[in-house]
Amino acid sequence: MMESLLNHKEEQFFLDDFNVDRIFYTIERADYLFLYHIKHCETQSKQGKRVYLSVLADTMHMPIPQISKAVESLRNKGYVSWKTDSEAGKTYVKLTSKAVELMRDERERMANSYKRILEEIGEEELERTIRTMRTITGILKEMAAEPEED
Repeated sequence: MMESLLNHKEEQFFLDDFNVDRIFYTIERADYLFLYHIKHCETQSKQGKRVYLSVLADTMHMPIPQISKAVESLRNKGYVSWKTDSEAGKTYVKLTSKAVELMRDERERMANSYKRILEEIGEEELERTIRTMRTITGILKEMAAEPEED
């Protein structure tokens, strides 16, 4: 069974704090992010590890048509499969072994990169940098939400 998603501090760093595509080599960041959320929903599922689109949409705060389009793209890449729940009359998404393997490889890469960053700059400096990056991101989001001046 996959370890708790919350135990992967390095994964959280690259998904939330250091938002760059460069760390991802075998899979695109956007795809990894969807797979990450699917895995999270799967581990939290009370329906036999079934991840319905509505649950994924709620988790990711996205409309179902957008989720459906992304999941279709993931299916075309061989990362997920659609399954039918005949009792519920709904389809759900399941990660393929290919996706699980790619996520494991990427997580290992993140762990190694995170370890190297800690070795180079230390935990205190990293935490200070993360706080600064979050502040900058917050400012940029605020500015993007403000109407442009003429």
